[in-house]
Amino acid sequence: MDERPEKPRENGTGERSDKGASAKAWQETAVALARLSGIGWYVAASIGLGVAGGWFLDRQFDTRPVFILIGLGLGVLAAFTGMIRLLSQFGKKRQ
Repeated sequence: MDERPEKPRENGTGERSDKGASAKAWQETAVALARLSGIGWYVAASIGLGVAGGWFLDRQFDTRPVFILIGLGLGVLAAFTGMIRLLSQFGKKRQ
């Protein structure tokens, strides 16, 4: 099946009008950028919350780098798995 973009139609004055297609393309681009920026925030929040939780536990139990490193590892793991999941959903919706 040939999936060529639709040619702009003439608008009665002899000029071609493709405002509808252009607006739809911009809308799809804006939605895609919003989703991708959401993935960035998800990664930053996952790592930040892991480190903050580790810092809090280190202060409570006086074990300086132990829980920060554990929190960092868990935050990176959560960020990586969540990013993969969100990107796979993004890829499915784009097709």
